[in-house]
Amino acid sequence: MPDFDSDLLTLANDLRVACQRIARRVRFESTSDVAPHLFSVLVGLHNDGPQTPTQLAGRDSVSTPSMTRSVNCLADKGLVERLPHPDDGRQILVQLTDGGRTVIDETIASRDTWMLHHIAGLAPDQLALLRQAADLLSEVASAE
Repeated sequence: MPDFDSDLLTLANDLRVACQRIARRVRFESTSDVAPHLFSVLVGLHNDGPQTPTQLAGRDSVSTPSMTRSVNCLADKGLVERLPHPDDGRQILVQLTDGGRTVIDETIASRDTWMLHHIAGLAPDQLALLRQAADLLSEVASAE
């Protein structure tokens, strides 16, 4: 590990732990019975459109057989559908169904409501600080 100031190391650790705790809490605060790893697949399809299981696996950093099991589970729940690939008859494309879109909308609303309830009572200066922190954390997250 490079030589960093101990205060910076402490801040890095504290930020990591706080982000993990918030992410864990928000992830499990939803009305959906869809597991977090399956919800991630739905969001990927929502954001990027129909994809092959291999593309989905690459996005979520899992094996293709593991993603195929996830797609099968989502298909059994009626949240995704498999379509023939237009350019390669050996492959399929996975796309969201209306039910999948509903799960995404309801889950995001539930998670946003949880967060809203936890920040609504903060003072205006604290909310402004959180706005700055959210912007900065988004920048850190997108840095390569």
